[in-house]
Amino acid sequence: MHTHQYTGNKHAPLKTVSAVLALLFVSILSATPLELDTQVLLASFTVIIFFTVNWIKPPSGPLRVFLFLLTVFTSTRYILWRAAETLPTDEFLPFVFGLALFGAEIYGFVILLLSTFLSVDVFERSPQPAPVSIDKSPSVDVLIPTYNEDEMLLEVTVRAATAINYPAEKLNIYVLDDGGTDQKCGQSDPEKAQAAKQRRIDLQKLCERTGATYLTREKNEHAKAGNINSALKHTNGELILILDADHVPTKDILTRTVGHFTKDDKLFLVQTPHFFLNPDPLERNLGTFNDMPSENEMFYNIIQKGLDGYNASFFCGSAALLRRKYIMEIGGIQGDTITEDAETALELHSRGYRSAYVAQPMVAGLSPETFSGFIVQRMRWAQGMAQIFILKNPLLKKGLSLSQRLGYLNSCFFWFFPLARMAFVFAPLLYLIFGIQVYDASITDFFAYGGPHIVGAILLSSALYGKSRWVFASELYEIIQSVHCAGAILEVFRNPRAPTFAVTPKGEDLDTNFISPLALPFYWLISLVLFGEVAGILRMVLNPQDAGFMAAGLMWNTFHLILLLGALGVLFERSQRRAFPRIERNSEIAILIEGESFRTVTTDLSVHGMGIEFTTEFRDILEVGDSVQINAKDLDSPDSHMLDLVVRSVFEKNNKILVGLSFKLETAAQWKAIVSLVYSNSKNWSQFQEVRSTSNNMFGSIYFLIRTSVVRAFEHFTEILRTVKI
Repeated sequence: MHTHQYTGNKHAPLKTVSAVLALLFVSILSATPLELDTQVLLASFTVIIFFTVNWIKPPSGPLRVFLFLLTVFTSTRYILWRAAETLPTDEFLPFVFGLALFGAEIYGFVILLLSTFLSVDVFERSPQPAPVSIDKSPSVDVLIPTYNEDEMLLEVTVRAATAINYPAEKLNIYVLDDGGTDQKCGQSDPEKAQAAKQRRIDLQKLCERTGATYLTREKNEHAKAGNINSALKHTNGELILILDADHVPTKDILTRTVGHFTKDDKLFLVQTPHFFLNPDPLERNLGTFNDMPSENEMFYNIIQKGLDGYNASFFCGSAALLRRKYIMEIGGIQGDTITEDAETALELHSRGYRSAYVAQPMVAGLSPETFSGFIVQRMRWAQGMAQIFILKNPLLKKGLSLSQRLGYLNSCFFWFFPLARMAFVFAPLLYLIFGIQVYDASITDFFAYGGPHIVGAILLSSALYGKSRWVFASELYEIIQSVHCAGAILEVFRNPRAPTFAVTPKGEDLDTNFISPLALPFYWLISLVLFGEVAGILRMVLNPQDAGFMAAGLMWNTFHLILLLGALGVLFERSQRRAFPRIERNSEIAILIEGESFRTVTTDLSVHGMGIEFTTEFRDILEVGDSVQINAKDLDSPDSHMLDLVVRSVFEKNNKILVGLSFKLETAAQWKAIVSLVYSNSKNWSQFQEVRSTSNNMFGSIYFLIRTSVVRAFEHFTEILRTVKI
């Protein structure tokens, strides 16, 4: 029997009111006028406080709140000064461009307030165990929508889903094939029609050998949302676990999530993190995957927890459990926008239903392998959230609490960063090249008001997100997206219903190095920024009286140049031969070679195979094509099962013999053993994240950014020269 118990943060309304009152007080204090000399002293004092507080790693409790309020004070004071003193009102063009820059700064200020409001005191949800009794366990349908993903990629996900630890009679697995619909099979192009028919046959066979149920539909309407809604008509589970085709679940995903539904019958959603095994294009091409936290970790480790404390954590499309009756109450997954997940959560939150966020990573997915795929994904997210902001404005939608409105506003408003980022890039160029002054202030005034604002924002970000997002990592991610996404967002403003759903490519093979076809706009932008550098230096020499202004403009222009050089490194696509990433695994095992046992050490593991290493004395015991056996129990499997492998490579490196092995996946038992070894334990993913959760100070981040950008940009240009010579 359900208890009607709210399992979220019961103090959320009090926290919201307290935060609003504190912000109001700080804002009033920020408006106090001061003479310039006094403001300089205040600026110096606050900067010293910021650095002093950040020596405490990490600031926690009341100290975090103090740092937040001090940042709000300095940033509010800066914005008020900007509005009152710095807008160039004497001429039309400077005023228009100055207003655009100020608008971008207002955007940054609002995002600072909203994101910090959610992050300064995040909610840690208590676990809720799943029911022990089978009778009390709700039935669960696992829905795996697929469109054009590789069959083996999908098979791994399906087999992992069938191994989920849950009563078999209460668990059903469905593959929702949108690549083999009647519409696809009957299209006019005979080759495409045949490919769709073959895909349908192949996926039907996949379902037969895995025990899943195959579903398709007549027409490809409303993309992923339509695919799921069609499946809802043919299924009846009380709860629905949605997994993308590349999102492989761990065995405990239901035992860690179902209990929340049995404790709260108003709960419509339990969302879990999206965790990625492979580097995204930025991490792979810049070589940062093992050095710094992944881009999405700030959102899933901090922001979603903050949203959860205000009953505002939302559906992210996959790795989530939903209650069927509430989804059906609103007519299924929503489809007015191309971010159907957040739109669905917004609608259910507005009806008074609740959500929960369980921070344990329990799916292992794949990031887009190429920069083109990455941009396809991010353009969809940016356009979809802009659609929600315009068509479903959370500030005006009835039924939401104030904190929920602020949470959804933050999630939507964040995706306008491409417009703000482009304004920041072009503003200094207007002055350096054309002499158009968009910022009417002296250097002393700027540092007196802007200095504490900039330092405070950077150090607050480091304090709140240090182990989840390095300082300046956001700026690099933003600039590589902004060049292509800014126009996509403007398209939404022109016609909010114009965007269509685009599937993110996954599991792509990169056989060789190449320059991304999306690089051309970056070449033009870098050329313009370099021209601005030269023009600014010449103007500074010819007009020494303007040296202060020029120096400030050159400083910001140089910062953008460094970011754009980093973008060039991202646009040099590095080869990647494995569709399934290998996970580092260091353990001593025994291998059988023609019945004789040898001790060796593993280096990595994936669904395709594994790596091992010997000392050089065993140089000649293996050759390419040889067969070996390994006991799965040696690889931490609960079952003792012999695995057959084939030698694919043998080479010597650093006085070690490195051997690449591939698994023979011919039986259901072999598949089960391998998928279980690689994906079953969620603790492995937590440990994987912890290794990369390292913080970096502001100066260390600056050095890392400059060094990485210059080195990788040089490699980009070297590749161009090599290609031209060929």
